[in-house]
Formats: sequence, structure tokens, C-alpha cells
Amino acid sequence: MRAKLIQHEITRILSDNYALPCGKGCREIIDFLKEVFNADIKLIVPRENGSIMHAEVVIEGGTIMFANANDDFPPFPAGMFIHSPNAITFYDKALKNAATSIQEPAQREYGLSAGFEDAWGNVWWVTVPENK
Repeated sequence: MRAKLIQHEITRILSDNYALPCGKGCREIIDFLKEVFNADIKLIVPRENGSIMHAEVVIEGGTIMFANANDDFPPFPAGMFIHSPNAITFYDKALKNAATSIQEPAQREYGLSAGFEDAWGNVWWVTVPENK
């Protein structure tokens, strides 16, 4: 399913459900997503050893699914693209939470856009879309 924007308010991230094995830092990533994107925790399923077998967070209507990596599913960085009227606020909050700027906010043909890399190597592009 492609990303879609409804009334310029609801965000979808790549698809409604995107999986991201995240090494040992899943709980820290959840904290980052809550702080930067005001994410809501939808579900956390722990393994017996305390690691996360499955987690879901919601950012402005879009769900990201992820889990702690293991021998069968090694960690890998992801690329995310978010359309939101709050995009520049997300960018500013990310930089205050150990993210590194890739692209400062700038007007593009598709909207006001910025990019950053989080502490786990994931790349986030955030854009305030053009009203057309």
C-alpha cells in the first residue's frame, strides 16, 4: 500500500505496517519515537528473556512495527518518510534527542522538507506537504 495523506493531517509511514528489526535498542527507540513524534505505543510483546518480540507504535495514524534483532533477523537501518504539518517540529525535536541533521529544513517543489539520522542509523525524511 502506498503512502497517502488524508485531509493533510493523517500520516502514513511507507505503509500502514512497516517492520524494523532494531538490535538491542528497541526500548530506547520507543522512547525516541515518543519524545520526537509523540508516538503512542500500540503493542509490546516481550520475549521470555525481556527483549521485544514485537512492538507497534503509532505516529499520526501510521503504524511502525519492529522487534529486537536476533540470529535469524539481524538489525538493519530503515528509511522513513513522513508527511505532516508538524514535520519541522519533529526535525527540531530529533536533533535535541541525539539525531544528526542530514538536510536542514528547506522549501522543495513538494513541500517544506528536512532529514535526519537517528542514533540507530535510521534515516527520517519529514515534510510539510504543499497544499495543492
